[in-house]
Amino acid sequence: MSTWVDTLPADRVDEWIKKNGEAMKERHHTDDPRFALWLHYLNRAVMRRVMVSYQDLEDWDTWSAYEAGMSPGEAAEQMLEDAGWADGSMDW
Repeated sequence: MSTWVDTLPADRVDEWIKKNGEAMKERHHTDDPRFALWLHYLNRAVMRRVMVSYQDLEDWDTWSAYEAGMSPGEAAEQMLEDAGWADGSMDW
């Protein structure tokens, strides 16, 4: 499995996990620090678009999007489209 996180510089990922991993795992309700990193950026992408957290939207299969290698931005667009917040034609 290759994820979006795998495309990032490994030293930067390791540094982020060391500094923020435990807090982000708790915030995003996961035991996987790499998934927590991805969720952190997903949340930022969703909040930029609609000013609410991804956790405020209806349930969406974030794990499958992560495993499929989607970027947080791609996942945010798909999540919002599926939730009826966008029709896919918005210029974000």
